[in-house]
Amino acid sequence: MDTRIERIRNTGNGRIIAVSDVHGQVNYLDGILKKVAFSKEDTLIIVGDLIEKGTESLKTVRFVLDLIEQDYCVYVTMGNVDADRIGKLFKDGRDGEIDFLNGLRWTKNVWERGIFLDMLDELSIKLEDVNEENISDIKALIMETYSKEISYLRELPTILEIGDYIFVHAGIPTDSLEELEDTDGFDYLKRDAFLEEEVSFTKKVVVGHWPVCLYREDIDSMNPIFDTEKHIIAIDGGCALKVGAQLNALLIPHAYADMKELRFEAFDDYPVMVAPKSQNAKEKTICIRYFDSKVEVLDEKDDMARVRHLTSEKEFMVPISYLYKKKTHCSDYTDAYLEVQEGDRLSVIEETSLGYIVKKNGVIGWYCEK
Repeated sequence: MDTRIERIRNTGNGRIIAVSDVHGQVNYLDGILKKVAFSKEDTLIIVGDLIEKGTESLKTVRFVLDLIEQDYCVYVTMGNVDADRIGKLFKDGRDGEIDFLNGLRWTKNVWERGIFLDMLDELSIKLEDVNEENISDIKALIMETYSKEISYLRELPTILEIGDYIFVHAGIPTDSLEELEDTDGFDYLKRDAFLEEEVSFTKKVVVGHWPVCLYREDIDSMNPIFDTEKHIIAIDGGCALKVGAQLNALLIPHAYADMKELRFEAFDDYPVMVAPKSQNAKEKTICIRYFDSKVEVLDEKDDMARVRHLTSEKEFMVPISYLYKKKTHCSDYTDAYLEVQEGDRLSVIEETSLGYIVKKNGVIGWYCEK
């Protein structure tokens, strides 16, 4: 796909509000916009991956289109998942039809939900009734019925530039954007762990794609990362993907704001508890990330398991619900205890026989004072 760069010259008198990786969680998008009091004075930037993996992709696209039709100022950049899904739809020939069919089945098996599955549901077509004989007709029906939503997604720009800010889903090698014209745009939609690249910028580059918790080994935090030396801000809070996920909104007061002027808000829909007692912090012994998540179960009791992390050989307790692939892998997890004061408000991620896994101000850990 070709790189498409859109330069926005006028953002009005309000703030620039940037979110990323909504992944079909329209309730999170609606929730964060209400929390930050998004208005027609503001400019909303969604930094890629609007759809897939979450529960309501089609509804999310329509939510954005409705905002635009109501004269809200909204811009969305292409994400790697957006590009992949739309690319499958427009792949020509018999191979393209079979690839689209296989993509539907894969999405159902792996993510359970996706924009084309949402379309099939709305058309009252069961996935099990879609096959090699009728996939051509089904594909044509989708393209005709949902031409508005599909056309919008297909035309999303790769990069947005507003004043001193550049918004791109995963990362770029330079902020001299003229050098990126006519290059392969997908290179900027999937650059894993972009903050670890040896790059720095004059302008401020805002990215999503790589959940911010994956950069951290000291704490399990979903809050944005502000790299003031490289001028990079990573904002992906793991929406629809990570345990303890949140949707972060980066609040930029104007298009030429210094990084020290920036702040953020976050939204999640976990139930909230008020801590009845204080708790002292206790440092983690383990911090599991998906790329190094193999474990061996040593023992199970009630809802907890004692496991051994195969790489570090550390043993730790974890909720059985965190284990997957026949209990050979552990979801992102830390056994740290948070520092909690009586009366603190905590998002409850998991209640277990040993206590609660909670999130306080974006940081995840255990609270065991009942």
